[in-house]
Amino acid sequence: MSDEIDKANDEIQNRINITLGSINTSIEENNTGKCMWCDKPVEDKRRWCSAECRDEHTLYANKV
Repeated sequence: MSDEIDKANDEIQNRINITLGSINTSIEENNTGKCMWCDKPVEDKRRWCSAECRDEHTLYANKV
């Protein structure tokens, strides 16, 4: 009985590892010089001009 449970646990762990390995976690740089949400000018390669724009962008991005 425990052999079947061990095999099932191994299969589940393998599927979890494959799924986690397929997730793209890279963050693109912002080379436009503008906020990714409101298009206001930004310093450096920042993605947003303010925390408010970041939070609003994240809120809408997570609704998809």
